[in-house]
Amino acid sequence: MILNKKAQEEIVGFVLIVIIVTIAGVILLGIFLRQPESNSQESKDIYHFLESAMEITSSCAASYEPAYSKLSELFKYCFEGLSTCTSGDSPCDVLNKTLIQAIDSSFFVNEQAEIKGYQFQSLYSTNSTQKEILFIYKGNCANAIQGSEILLPAFPGTIANTLKLCY
Repeated sequence: MILNKKAQEEIVGFVLIVIIVTIAGVILLGIFLRQPESNSQESKDIYHFLESAMEITSSCAASYEPAYSKLSELFKYCFEGLSTCTSGDSPCDVLNKTLIQAIDSSFFVNEQAEIKGYQFQSLYSTNSTQKEILFIYKGNCANAIQGSEILLPAFPGTIANTLKLCY
């Protein structure tokens, strides 16, 4: 009799564990199915674009030619107020022109296209201050927006570059 009772207790314990695991699985499945769908691939694409764009070599040489600066360096020069490139152009103007060319050649933006417009913003921020370095926009951004952000170190703060594509 004692052996039968121990076996019954083990079976009851096993059944309780199975029931608890099943309930937890149903709850997790319900939470997963209720989350709104998001097109995270678009955001990853935009992030990868921003990451690549920071490595584009510009036509601005800060000290001597042929030491042309990358876009990531131009954001810092523009914020710090570097007066001119060796060509005589302003780093902010070169940054603006090069970035617009990169965005326009990578994304087809038109009222009749899938992407209706874009917004690019570059902000320098520390714990206490925030200053806009650059703001570029094109088209209409009234509907759905997908975007991403990339951070650049700029002691003592950071430069946050955000690109939003408008659909």
